Amino acid sequence: MRGVSARICSSIAPLVALLAALAAIAPLCGSAAEATAPRGLWRGTSTCTDRKAAPACKDESVVYDFRTGTTPDAVLWQADKIVDGQRQPMGELELRFDPHDACWKAEFASPRTRIQWCLRVDGAHMTGTGQLLPGQQIVRRIDVQQDPPHE
Repeated sequence: MRGVSARICSSIAPLVALLAALAAIAPLCGSAAEATAPRGLWRGTSTCTDRKAAPACKDESVVYDFRTGTTPDAVLWQADKIVDGQRQPMGELELRFDPHDACWKAEFASPRTRIQWCLRVDGAHMTGTGQLLPGQQIVRRIDVQQDPPHE
């Protein structure tokens, strides 16, 4: 009987090693947790990072409100800045998850500028960047915390 158990153990050892390796690399492959959509109110900062590329940029305290988008895969992002203690609307964009960059993306375009936003959710903390197009300079960094839910 001992020979049979040794053969079984030796034959499943490679399978156990493969499963352990897959478990170790799974976080690198993009999981459902990475695609968790932002929801509710978030507060923090939007900081200028390249004043040469964006000379009119100003650091801001921000409030973001995320809610269901126009399609199941989208999230609406209402962005406000705080001026003299009051919220001032900056606009609304629709985000979609980009699995390649593992972030929620949207593009803002006006006659003067074009910026691609990339937001990453990590629990109740979100970070992000605003990248000037077509030059790809990162001109803003976002760092916000989710407001606790009201009970």
